Amino acid sequence: MSSARIPKPLPVDVPQALEAICAYGHGRCWYCDGKLPAAERAIRAGWDVQRIDDQPVASIILVCPRCARRKARLGEHEFERRLTLVPPVHSSPSPRRPRVQPGAAGATG
Repeated sequence: MSSARIPKPLPVDVPQALEAICAYGHGRCWYCDGKLPAAERAIRAGWDVQRIDDQPVASIILVCPRCARRKARLGEHEFERRLTLVPPVHSSPSPRRPRVQPGAAGATG
């Protein structure tokens, strides 16, 4: 993420925004790709809704409590630097079974 795109607090009711976003069942932390839980849980846990408006079209982002705490503890610059060094905390490849080619050893069918 470039240093020109700095998230800012959104001048809206965060719980209300989270309820609206959660109603669609989609949403992930901008930084770690952690999945947004149901509205009540997200509000209780401390998820945040922020705005990046340094681009021609403003973006609304979600920030999980873990990343918000890390960012506050490390500071903006160090937090961003570490994001480029380490893969996202919550994201992991989904476990998939390898596809068995027809005629391969052990293949049935």
